[in-house]
Amino acid sequence: MIGAKLSSRVGALLSWGTMVAAAVSPAAAQGVPFTQVGSLPGHAELVRVQEGRAYTAGGKTLTIWDVSNPDAPKKTGAYSFPEKIWGFRVIGSTAYVAADFFGLGLLDVSNPASPVLRGSFKTPGQAKNVGIFGTKVLVADHMSGVDYIDVSNAAKPTSLGSFFLDGYARDVIAVGPIAYAVDAPAGLYILDLAKEGPLDTVGTVQSASAPAFIEVADAPAGSPKLAYLVGAGLLQIYDVSNAAAPVKVSTIKIPGRATRAAVKGTLAYVAAGVEGIQIVDLSTPAAPKIVGAHKTPGPARDVAVTDTHVFVAVTAGEDMGQVLIFKKAN
Repeated sequence: MIGAKLSSRVGALLSWGTMVAAAVSPAAAQGVPFTQVGSLPGHAELVRVQEGRAYTAGGKTLTIWDVSNPDAPKKTGAYSFPEKIWGFRVIGSTAYVAADFFGLGLLDVSNPASPVLRGSFKTPGQAKNVGIFGTKVLVADHMSGVDYIDVSNAAKPTSLGSFFLDGYARDVIAVGPIAYAVDAPAGLYILDLAKEGPLDTVGTVQSASAPAFIEVADAPAGSPKLAYLVGAGLLQIYDVSNAAAPVKVSTIKIPGRATRAAVKGTLAYVAAGVEGIQIVDLSTPAAPKIVGAHKTPGPARDVAVTDTHVFVAVTAGEDMGQVLIFKKAN
């Protein structure tokens, strides 16, 4: 069974390699819209910021920072997992961590100076990222697809089943009772978590280009609900207002090697490797355009955005780097 699965996936990857995706050409970047005010030292590949804290992951370690004053950040605590951290999300006092072959880790961060692992769940393959819906967690796993796990008892998580994806699962996010997952080489899947019975899709398309990351932003009243996929050097925009029939709206080529993005209002901040941060105007989703850029001292791997600041994870070699903190222009 596993051999057949790998064979079909290799064939799909070879098929994808012959495809050419149409893209909107990037507009000329304008001036830099923010200035550096601080940094978080140490190797970091991932960064998330909420409620005055920054959470960074580099290798196996999740580090917590007090950034209530971004000009003077302070390290508060850290926790190291047995395997590499590929993705994580923080909800309330819990960090839900996807740590490669270790699987899902439930880390209590209520005391940031001393985070404690409350429970874990081993998924079949490599855990890549997580989505959270109440007391349930979805894990994007390279081998099984999307695993659905009940964590109401953190010490004893239990499986609620899984949904097999056609390719290699790369990312998953839950927005209310709707989950969105992507796989390589081309899939976008939408799942209704409010439905009774086994986990299943309500809509899917195979028109994405090597999607490795997905973000779904809150839509203002009367506006379409949009999903933003990053992969193959592209920012790909989908209208997911009708979950049963997602539609690709546009694609824009990003200079460098785009890996992740953060959407705030009508702007997407894209971590673009050696090309630093590329800022994309999304006010007209059918015609996105690059309106700003900032060249970082090393490859930009991830980005998080608040109302006033931008946090950029920058690497320098395999185990060196930092998170740069920028203040947005007024």
